[in-house]
Amino acid sequence: MSQIGASKKTSHPKVKPTVTTKVPIQTGKDSNIAWGLWLLFGWLGGHRYYLGRKGTGFIMTLLALLTAGYGLIITIPWMLLDTIRINKWLAEYKQSPVAEQPTPEIIPEVDETMPETAPIPDEPAIDPVTPIIQKNKPNIVKLKKDLYNFIVLDIETTGLSAENEGITQVSALKYIDNKKVAQFNKYVNPEHEIPKEVQFLTHISPETVINEPTFTEIIPELRDFIGGLPIIGHNINFDINFLTTHGYTDKQIFIEDTVTIARKKLPNLENYKLETLKKHYGIKNQSHNSLDDCETTAFIYQQIRDGSTDKIIAGDSAELTKSSDKLSGLRFCITGQFMEMTRSEIKFLIEQNGGRVTSAVSGLTDYLIDGEQVYEGLKDGVHSSAELKAQEFIDNGGKIKIIGLDELNELIA
Repeated sequence: MSQIGASKKTSHPKVKPTVTTKVPIQTGKDSNIAWGLWLLFGWLGGHRYYLGRKGTGFIMTLLALLTAGYGLIITIPWMLLDTIRINKWLAEYKQSPVAEQPTPEIIPEVDETMPETAPIPDEPAIDPVTPIIQKNKPNIVKLKKDLYNFIVLDIETTGLSAENEGITQVSALKYIDNKKVAQFNKYVNPEHEIPKEVQFLTHISPETVINEPTFTEIIPELRDFIGGLPIIGHNINFDINFLTTHGYTDKQIFIEDTVTIARKKLPNLENYKLETLKKHYGIKNQSHNSLDDCETTAFIYQQIRDGSTDKIIAGDSAELTKSSDKLSGLRFCITGQFMEMTRSEIKFLIEQNGGRVTSAVSGLTDYLIDGEQVYEGLKDGVHSSAELKAQEFIDNGGKIKIIGLDELNELIA
């Protein structure tokens, strides 16, 4: 993700030569919990209990509750004063002796002529921007400002461990003045085996990537595309960790995470997975394809940034408009995994053509759409419970038929 901006007065960090400092181990208290307790129960001293200040926290509770509320004239100013103390208290929990290692020192500097190719966040009053120092890796700086020039990035991988797995797809979209102006999309030879379950999840097979370049070979093109712009992603730390572990370098990388933003702006969601946010905003893009996930993440970021947090009902499956009635009156069940489509996409296809999808096989089921079983824990080690149930109905003269995705397409056609 990269972008080009007009020249304007922008604060940029000046990186001094490397100095030797002690970097604390990131253990102890969670800042999100501390600030959440401050916001919700600060007038009762809730954050102080969490941060080990139980004595004064107890005093605040007594003042607030045992004075019929009059004590709030003391506890609320006390709570507000704690905004300049909480980060210090959090830091105390993080301090533990470690070996000395190089740590760059970042000092803000105003440059009135530098183009906005790498915007730096305004300094917030409570939680200032702090670089995440990683040995032999770029400084990762978390931004806390609204962005209109940015990159949205997503990758697909062979697994979850950046050290032990490879990258199979890298996608990025570039937005300038909040408009998409360029696209980057590359399949990558991961130089690792792609587990079968991952192939079905991402729809990327060994044949897809066997003749593609390695990630090392596409790094220069990706770096040019990003061009120092801030990078937005859903759980972006995962993507950045993979990129930097596999050789992507830059002086600094500026990031914004839609998971963090969604937690703050949409506090009532059951969770903050991309699928949940897609449903909330009525998005029908394919999941686990990095280019589609970039499009999804960009839309979600723009909606939340601009204050559009209401659920879009039109995205619910109940609102689907049928494209035909060719499957009307037919009941389907789906089992296994498919390289061509996800199960949710197959369900959508059936419902669009008038059919009904149930979660389990019954005597009323007309068709079982049967994919490949790739997960452990099958009853007989080979067949799913839906396959076994369907075969039982067939053996007893039931109407159900077991078909594949090609036969489903023939029914629709």
